[in-house]
Amino acid sequence: MTRTLLSLVLKTLQKITCLGLLLWPLPAFSLVVDGLYNAAIQVEDQSPEQMLRAKKMGLAQVLVKVTGQTQNLTHPKVRAALRNPDAYLQRFSFGTELLTNGQPQAVIELSFDSLQVNQLIRESGHSIWGKDRAAVLVWLVEDTQGIRQIVNDNRHPMVAQIMSQANLRGMPLLWPLLDLEDQLSINAGDLWGVFRDTITRASNRYQADAVLVGLMFQDSQKLWRVDWNFWLDDAEQKWSSQGADIAVLVEPLQDRLAASLVEKFALDTGAESLNKEARKSAILRIDQVTQVGDYVEIQTMLQTIAGIQKVQLHSARGTTLEFRLFAQSNLAQVKSVIDLKRRLQAVESTDIVALDQSLDSKSNLVWHYQWN
Repeated sequence: MTRTLLSLVLKTLQKITCLGLLLWPLPAFSLVVDGLYNAAIQVEDQSPEQMLRAKKMGLAQVLVKVTGQTQNLTHPKVRAALRNPDAYLQRFSFGTELLTNGQPQAVIELSFDSLQVNQLIRESGHSIWGKDRAAVLVWLVEDTQGIRQIVNDNRHPMVAQIMSQANLRGMPLLWPLLDLEDQLSINAGDLWGVFRDTITRASNRYQADAVLVGLMFQDSQKLWRVDWNFWLDDAEQKWSSQGADIAVLVEPLQDRLAASLVEKFALDTGAESLNKEARKSAILRIDQVTQVGDYVEIQTMLQTIAGIQKVQLHSARGTTLEFRLFAQSNLAQVKSVIDLKRRLQAVESTDIVALDQSLDSKSNLVWHYQWN
């Protein structure tokens, strides 16, 4: 794909508003991101030239969302695929959307074949970032001539840019409500000092999987600088960005952020990862399963995880069920995705073996959870 087309794709992606991905928290927040293989592209008319351009841009959008990385568009196999988007297209239709000025705009709505797209991603050596995605809580503080303020207004240029860049990759972001509860638990000084214990306590109410703290200010040369702190599990990353344009500050942030999330949660199903160790199965033990409907929900939930090839009920005893999971990617990656499921609470335990010992269970990896 040419640089011109890549530039158009990125600009178009940045204009997308994905309300389901960029949220002020609500109860029972869902981490399932739908529409990863769909795109809506503005067109001037229905000419063959406009159609081809829209299909190329739509496929590029989908590839960025499913891999999390814009630079993957430059891979030779991907560039070849973008020259022939019809090979991956499942269906399309024409429609209209309203612009910010209230005027209607013609669009083509595209749906791409997930199996074909995933195969392309595997062949190009990239990982597949499934629809189960970690939510990142963003705390942003701006220092203006010594006055520090927590920012969460989507009209603020930095917030708008962060949201726009996150939309590129289908990345769920949470923003603090800054209500009375937040005001009583944390202030701008706590964030500016990066007092992790205080920030963690204030963040717990949002049940985010990761926390991003940004400290924004202008230096003596009137250049914007943002110092970032990113916490995912026990790991901590720090980096800074600087420039005259706020947009320039955000793109490297999202590159780093997406890379961290993709490394942990995206499913590597390439040949190199599918070694003997990665292909073995695991036992998933779930306690407190009391209803038939719970069993159906669990079975469906597991079958929709991209890295799981097959799910079998291994044993049942009382309110405890065990499922054997056959992975088509690394088991550690599969477990990271399972950990994102809100209704599964990990149980700290050691020396766990499966209930059914008839299948040499002691040699099996057993993951232990409780159903909520």
